[in-house]
Amino acid sequence: MQTPAQDIDYVESLELPDEPAGARLESTPVEFGSAQEVATVGAQLAEFSEAVPAAQRAVVADCLLLAQLAADKATAMNDDLQAWYDQYLKVLKALGWLQTSMDFKATEVSDDNAGVHQAILPVLTAMLGPVAASASMVVAVLKGLQEMNKDDPWITLFDRSSSHARGAKFQLGFVDADPTGDTVKVQLMALAIDAQRRVTQVLFFKLAQESAKLAVAQGELSVGAERLNGIRQAVADKVAPFVVDNIGKIDI
Repeated sequence: MQTPAQDIDYVESLELPDEPAGARLESTPVEFGSAQEVATVGAQLAEFSEAVPAAQRAVVADCLLLAQLAADKATAMNDDLQAWYDQYLKVLKALGWLQTSMDFKATEVSDDNAGVHQAILPVLTAMLGPVAASASMVVAVLKGLQEMNKDDPWITLFDRSSSHARGAKFQLGFVDADPTGDTVKVQLMALAIDAQRRVTQVLFFKLAQESAKLAVAQGELSVGAERLNGIRQAVADKVAPFVVDNIGKIDI
């Protein structure tokens, strides 16, 4: 296990993409609350349970964003989606997150007219269980997408971050904490769309009509609250130029 100083050195050493034009280093971070809520974190929809304190939500979101940005940079010349996920998980593990196995498996889509958001609902329900799925805000968002404006700012943000040279990649994360608050856990679903071209309007993309393949991996990540607190400021400083363009709340 790395020391706090080594954790900070690692964060500072990570190479990230060029900062966005006009990046606001003094930008106001997203204000997380204490109730159940869902946010976009780059190419991820992250749902936080009431058990996760607001202060921990911010550092979790920053860690998830940092891993995505570092993976973007490391695989900029590689269009292999699996290579991107390997880098994403590598960064999270280096930050102290423990990971269960995540093997990607192809998922069949029976409805030729199904968009991605419809195709993944059965898989998501199976992962969470019917009771948890019925109470999930992410599930509610996916079910309600047809009535939403496809140019809604959070959808535009999510699409930009998810799009990949050879399809698209995105994650659904369900963040919870143990009763003592000592450990934060993320139940993670990672998805990859192999379309042999860049995909836009990712959640509305129709897989079968485009002869695209959807692969899904599931796993769990966990980290000690003390480890998170030790890297909080270093991670926040590292992702500061990217926060405004990548992290936002979803109101449903």
